Amino acid sequence: MATVRATVEIFGQRLGLRADGDEARVEEIARFVDFRMREVADRSSSVDTVKIAVLTALNIADELFQERESDQDTRQKRLEKQAKRLVTTIEEAINPGKPGKES
Repeated sequence: MATVRATVEIFGQRLGLRADGDEARVEEIARFVDFRMREVADRSSSVDTVKIAVLTALNIADELFQERESDQDTRQKRLEKQAKRLVTTIEEAINPGKPGKES
C-alpha cells in the first residue's frame, strides 16, 4: 500500500500526516475525529484541547471494543450453528436411516 501525505484540520489544528492508504480516506478519518472532538467539547465543560482529545479517543475506543465484542458474538453463534450441522451430519452417517437430532 502506498504512503500518502495529507494536510488535515482537526479541532482547529492543521496537521500534516503521512499514512498508508489514499488521501481521501485520511481526510475522511480526520473529518470524523474533528466531528467527534467537537461533540465532546460541546458536552464538556473543559476547554483543554488535550482533555477533549483524550475523552474523544476513549469514546472511539469504547465503540471499537463494543464492535469487536459484537463481532465475536456473531462469529460464535455462526460457529455453533456449523458445529450442530456437522454433528447432525456425522450422526446420520453413523446411523443411516435414523433421523438426526433436531436443532
